[in-house]
Amino acid sequence: MLCELAKQNHVRVAGNERTGSFSCRGVEGEYEFDDHCIRGTFTAHWVTGDFSCEIGKAAITVTDKPFWLPEMLLKHKITEGLEKLCAQMI
Repeated sequence: MLCELAKQNHVRVAGNERTGSFSCRGVEGEYEFDDHCIRGTFTAHWVTGDFSCEIGKAAITVTDKPFWLPEMLLKHKITEGLEKLCAQMI
């Protein structure tokens, strides 16, 4: 299901069923599956962080961002992206 979603959104995925990497329009990262979730790291437009997704829960932790990027804008963009991803997975 995730591979099909990636294809529909022009995301390049390399790896196997447990670990790999992804890239798309200025975003790149590494991922790892375990029995209940997918987690990994990302870099996107000068922002780096960690993410995890499991049934009913998604989390993003920003570990580094430019000083000039307003936190409210960053939160808005992350929320917007997660809502779009969740809507496509239903």
